Amino acid sequence: MEFAEQLVLLQAADGDPAKLTLATADLAFPALPHEERMALREALAAAAIPHWFDAGILALLLHITAEEGRVLHGRLCQLSVVEPFPARGETAVNVHEAARLALRKSLAADRTDWFRTLSERSAAHFANDPAPAARIEWIYHRLCCAPDEAASELEQLDRDWSDSAHPEDREALAVAMRELAGTGLIHGRALVWASLCIAWVREYRGETAQLGDEAFGIRKLARDVGDARAESNAEGLLGDVLQAQGKLGEAQAAFAEYLAISRRLAEQDPSNAGWQRDLGVAHGRVGDVLQAQGEMGEAQAAFVEYLTIIRKLAEQDPSNVGWQRDLAVAHCWVGDVLQAQGKLGEAQAAFAECITIIRRLAERDPSNAGCQRELAVAHSYVGGVLQAQDKLGEAQAAFGEYLAISRGLAAQDPSNAGWQRDLAVAHNRAGGLLQAQGKLGEAQEVFAEYLAIIRRLAEQDPSNAGWQRDLAAAHSRVGAVLQAQGKLGEAQAAFAENLAISRRLAAQDPSNAGWQLDLAAAQNCVGAVLQAQGKLDEAQAAFAEALAISRRLAEQDPSNAG
Repeated sequence: MEFAEQLVLLQAADGDPAKLTLATADLAFPALPHEERMALREALAAAAIPHWFDAGILALLLHITAEEGRVLHGRLCQLSVVEPFPARGETAVNVHEAARLALRKSLAADRTDWFRTLSERSAAHFANDPAPAARIEWIYHRLCCAPDEAASELEQLDRDWSDSAHPEDREALAVAMRELAGTGLIHGRALVWASLCIAWVREYRGETAQLGDEAFGIRKLARDVGDARAESNAEGLLGDVLQAQGKLGEAQAAFAEYLAISRRLAEQDPSNAGWQRDLGVAHGRVGDVLQAQGEMGEAQAAFVEYLTIIRKLAEQDPSNVGWQRDLAVAHCWVGDVLQAQGKLGEAQAAFAECITIIRRLAERDPSNAGCQRELAVAHSYVGGVLQAQDKLGEAQAAFGEYLAISRGLAAQDPSNAGWQRDLAVAHNRAGGLLQAQGKLGEAQEVFAEYLAIIRRLAEQDPSNAGWQRDLAAAHSRVGAVLQAQGKLGEAQAAFAENLAISRRLAAQDPSNAGWQLDLAAAQNCVGAVLQAQGKLDEAQAAFAEALAISRRLAEQDPSNAG
């Protein structure tokens, strides 16, 4: 190949990334006969279909002999757009991401049938490999060659993985789905389920409040394609987002839709365990938002429905890890509302059921960060009910476990906001116990850690009402320990921060009983420190505000012992 021919080739590419990538084969091997250079270009295009390849995969994609595959693989390895990929084997390589995506888009647009054929062959190669990376590669290619069938396969894969996979595997799946969605290569149901996979991983990472546009978009697309289960899941996601933003009335409406669709599906086919499970989870979501609004009786009824459905499923198949985890969560939610009603013995029994299940699952798979997180949360619930019964030594042990696990997870991935928030709450729990034991200096140090972490999260996402509420609570905790140490001026400043945030949240949604209760508590704190400073008129005004709010809440739900 003469220099003039090379120049013509580059000019013909006209800046097109795919054509420029293919031109690297001609430029790297100008002495090869034209037919061999064309074969190398074809091999480069095929190699861009999977995320990685070796000589065997190349031979399978092109339907050539193993020896021909080795020759082409060796030549491709010499191109500037190909690099080693040791995570998949000694001879594994991959086309650089930008070049690979450009080639895939070009093939999908200009040689659609060949693109689907290569995707089908790639999917077939990985179909029987149970390794997480291979399952991701399999579904990635299935979505490109048989999108409607693959949408259902992705639905099932994500359901299976939400039950048992490690968080890092679900994150890797979301990355692959984000690539497909971002390059415009999937549509319809395939896009709906890929988008749900992406959103659920972001939700797990503590980004729920930021997902409003995505949740509305997924719901619309699910309705457009007529996928009822995807629509129900989108309603559940939307409810989570709205609840995280503090919009409890709207969240309740979304969860009600989630429940209604799930009930229709479950009644349509009572033998479908997946739909029965969705129905149980929907009851749980409804109960959670009812509890947040102070409707303890209705919340308890919803949680009992959740527990009843999930217990039946778990007894039906004790080996199903996902159903066992759901059963543990159901016990925790029932226990939480029982504790709020002052039924501490019953709450403790429910939490004991929860931690027994979660501990068994965590011991079965110690490397699973998801199980470890759930174990940490279970310890928190147990510690809370023990502290409420003045069993401070046992509570300290539980909170110690909570803090130790949360610290390990947060160090493992500092970018995971959900784990950072868990660590903050663990500090809050530990600090509260130290304060109850009269260890004020130690409590102050722990609360300072709590405040520092929550402040970072709240600044990172001001739209997350839950983190704003946490920030208010952190200021209150710091203020309380300062007041106990006689530092009244500093305590008043901290309580003022708490009151300002609590007032803003309560004004944002007057129907949110939790925020109203927070506002009453903030007024009480301010009143107490003012009284300690001898500012009695100001203290009286603050106490009057707190009393008025508390009276309204008590009239609203006489069954709430809190």
